[in-house]
Amino acid sequence: MKREKLPSREECIAMFDEFDVPENVRAHSFMVNKVSVFLAQKLKEAGEDVDVDLVDRASLLHDLDKIPTLHNHKHGHISLEILEKKGHKRVGEVIKKHVFHDILDEGLKTWEEKIVSYADKICQEDYIVSLDKRFAYGRKKYAHFQSPRTREAEELYFRLEKEIFEKIKMTPEQLRQVFRRLC
Repeated sequence: MKREKLPSREECIAMFDEFDVPENVRAHSFMVNKVSVFLAQKLKEAGEDVDVDLVDRASLLHDLDKIPTLHNHKHGHISLEILEKKGHKRVGEVIKKHVFHDILDEGLKTWEEKIVSYADKICQEDYIVSLDKRFAYGRKKYAHFQSPRTREAEELYFRLEKEIFEKIKMTPEQLRQVFRRLC
């Protein structure tokens, strides 16, 4: 079976203009992209089956619909619809799964879904923080989205973090140090 063609990085960046993605969301998306690609490459080096190009494109576009979906529960779903229409359903499916509570509702099954979702959670705006710090920020900024299941989702992200870093033989702090030097 033939795999669908991924959008180029240039096409992804052009979508930022097409869908009026603001500069702060773009900056966050670029940081999530850098972290995602780094983790994908490390996991691939560790022998995991990871589509680094899919991670690259999905992480770039993960917040394509962020602004129009701020006050509803359609974040990720709109991006999936957009990307399906453009012939990039696989990218849209990874994006759809990065939404915080999807780790509970549908679970993160592929490395691509896990990486993009995790990288989004540790990138606060355009810098990397610990999950603890990011979750505290999220509880304050998105208080209207909190639910009794929020803590359960947070715990699953801590487990995911452990799974990733055991595979790549690093710690989350070492990752933050790498990016402090790069950025």
